[in-house]
Amino acid sequence: MTLRPEHFRHLRSVPPGRHPMFHHIFRADPLTVRDALVYMRQRFLGSAAEEVIAKVELALAEVLNNICKHGGRDDAPRPGSALHPPLIHLCIVRHVGGIACAVTDDGKPLPPQCLDPRDLPFVGDDPAAPEATFLLPEGGFGWYLIQDLTASLSYFREGRRNFLAFIVPVGDPQGGEPTTPGWKDAVHTARPS
Repeated sequence: MTLRPEHFRHLRSVPPGRHPMFHHIFRADPLTVRDALVYMRQRFLGSAAEEVIAKVELALAEVLNNICKHGGRDDAPRPGSALHPPLIHLCIVRHVGGIACAVTDDGKPLPPQCLDPRDLPFVGDDPAAPEATFLLPEGGFGWYLIQDLTASLSYFREGRRNFLAFIVPVGDPQGGEPTTPGWKDAVHTARPS
């Protein structure tokens, strides 16, 4: 079942920017991801600048679509040999320094190389050459975008669940640099002992 905004009518309507907390549980499916992103955008409208909301939306779209595409487990196949779609828990909180996002799922573990520091892919001798754009690969930009848009990116796996968290910082009211300590921190990974 695809969740649409009308499915959320039973939730108390919160004025934009007032109670900026969001928790949603859904199966990893491109349509439910889209619906969750639409609802997140509606929920946080007015709680931060449009540019910040757009960064949250893009970072979450990359993370959630990666879970849809790569997280399916084959140890519990569904009828017709389809992979088991992971169950995603998405929690978002607006606080003074930014918008904090936590994503958990019961899909496959995140490959460690996904969290390695990234640069944009480059093919050719001159990145300014007109043909350089045509030489770029079709994919492979997702983790670069996630790392570029977020701060304090951290991941760990506990039992059968993945935990990924990050902050999208907001600037100070005068439009200066983001106020979140650790802006553009390195990626943090933790392994349970």
